[in-house]
Amino acid sequence: MPISACSRLACLGLVFSLSVMSVPPAAAQTERRAVSLHDALEAAIRHSPQIKEEQFGVMLRESQRKQADAARFAQLDLTVVGGPSPRARGNQIDSPDSKTNTEITGVFGRAVFSIIQPLYAFGKINNFRKAAAHGIAASQAAVHQKATDVAMLVYQAYYGYQLANSLENLASEIGGQLSGTLDKVQRQLEAEAPGVDNIDLFKLQTFEGELKKQMNDIRQGKALASAALQTLMFLPPTTTLEPAQASLQPDKREVDPLDAYLVEARQLRPEFTQAREGVKAYEALVQAAKADYYPIFFVGVIGSLADATNRDRFTNPFVFDSLKDDVAAPVVGFKWHYDLGITAGKVDEVQAQLGQVQQKHALAEQGIPYQVRQAYLEMEQHRDNIQATREGYRNGRKWLVAALSNFDLGVGEGKDVADAALAYAKLRASYFQSVYGYNFALASLDHVTGRDVVMVQTFLQ
Repeated sequence: MPISACSRLACLGLVFSLSVMSVPPAAAQTERRAVSLHDALEAAIRHSPQIKEEQFGVMLRESQRKQADAARFAQLDLTVVGGPSPRARGNQIDSPDSKTNTEITGVFGRAVFSIIQPLYAFGKINNFRKAAAHGIAASQAAVHQKATDVAMLVYQAYYGYQLANSLENLASEIGGQLSGTLDKVQRQLEAEAPGVDNIDLFKLQTFEGELKKQMNDIRQGKALASAALQTLMFLPPTTTLEPAQASLQPDKREVDPLDAYLVEARQLRPEFTQAREGVKAYEALVQAAKADYYPIFFVGVIGSLADATNRDRFTNPFVFDSLKDDVAAPVVGFKWHYDLGITAGKVDEVQAQLGQVQQKHALAEQGIPYQVRQAYLEMEQHRDNIQATREGYRNGRKWLVAALSNFDLGVGEGKDVADAALAYAKLRASYFQSVYGYNFALASLDHVTGRDVVMVQTFLQ
């Protein structure tokens, strides 16, 4: 097989299927557009519904914090009613009317109000405020995590297109050389030239058939990568995208020691942030739930205002008419709700949720350093493979040139050209695959250490 199948290209199918939304097939592609990696990342992150969904989660947490903050201040309860009023005439000593009189001769209006300022709630309000603040931080980390996940899809599609384009150029190069050699072999066979037989022809034709098959696979991968970029960037289906730099080149950045990445992962990785903030949030919620065992002390004003069209107002302080009299008074008191096990069950529920978050934190402590080491080792492997395959395909190129020259001079066989072309194509393709693997491994290393959070934050502003 002249060009080994690229397993990374198969991953582009996953990129396309995991893209944020599917787009209808285009009737005609009317626009070709070159896009830089930076622009592709920015567009994908700014338009991703998955990221926007997480951003609404931040808004939800912020609304909860507003509610917790407002619980510190005075609260007004006001009830206003109106209705028919039985007649009540006279004074405190004598009245022609009775309390049981059902004769309706007017209407009344009444307002009952209370203004309550909490004084002390055994930490319930403050713990709700702490939980809300930590919840916001955890939700913001979830936004960053989703944004970096989307960025990894862009890297995969972008580098995948560059890989497919480089392999396509290689296949075209080999195909051109092979076509010329086949024509010459056929002419020699027709002329019954010595040193040429059908085995040479069959081997070259077999090689050519495999090359065409590989070319079809490469072009499909290239089209799929372009479609994935177009989908991730939320561009019209009539737009065909390609990287501004079509050739695949190794990333020239400096790579830090492994220990530096391990340290940064604990500081920057969104999952660590989510776990830390989540634990703090649920610890505060546990304390808030336990505060329900105790009363809430408050100071306030309670009273009512009332009037009726058909009732006289009494001045005797021992006689109160709820449909005519006004009353208001400052109060100090406490409110205490006691139940048989409901509060304890709520405390247990929140403690169980705290335990779940603590286990997620423990999993992050164990799993993320492994991911960092894995990504670092893959980066080193691909970096070493680049060096090895670069020397190999250069020597393979020299072999191919020598085989073609010998065949043109009549001192070499056609099958020698096929063998040299096969070796060169395999090593050259392996080189491009190693470059792709190296570039993607660097992006993965940034991802598993959380370095890409800084990048996505600039696009989320």
